[in-house]
Amino acid sequence: MKRAVGKSTCPMNMFLEVFGDPWTLLVLRDMLLVGKRRPVEFLDSAERISTSVLLDRLKRLEAANLVARVGSGERNQVHYVPTERAVDALPVLFEMALWSMEHEPHAQPLDQVITRIRSDPDDYIAEIRAELDREMSESAGAGR
Repeated sequence: MKRAVGKSTCPMNMFLEVFGDPWTLLVLRDMLLVGKRRPVEFLDSAERISTSVLLDRLKRLEAANLVARVGSGERNQVHYVPTERAVDALPVLFEMALWSMEHEPHAQPLDQVITRIRSDPDDYIAEIRAELDREMSESAGAGR
């Protein structure tokens, strides 16, 4: 993603430029932890993202090299997969979830996700990476 000349290079600012709106984080959550890939799947989340906002966030995530668009140009054939860069953000996303669990009394996480984050986050990330590797291998094989 190109940066405008003169913009702050503060690491926190740069992080917020990529991840600084709720929809971006929720799309990544659904992609990385729930396995959603097709735009129609994201529309079925409890947060009720609109189609236009979803497509905008997917474009932004693609421009930031956090997701890759896969499939033909036909609407129902396109899906998105998280990149290594997105997976590398998982420890930060995990810490945000744990903070919310401790400080927000109404937080209701996916129990199996929080259990995995608390018990062995590194192993959980390794499993997510392995699943993405399998998924990408299958996609590459299908394209032959």
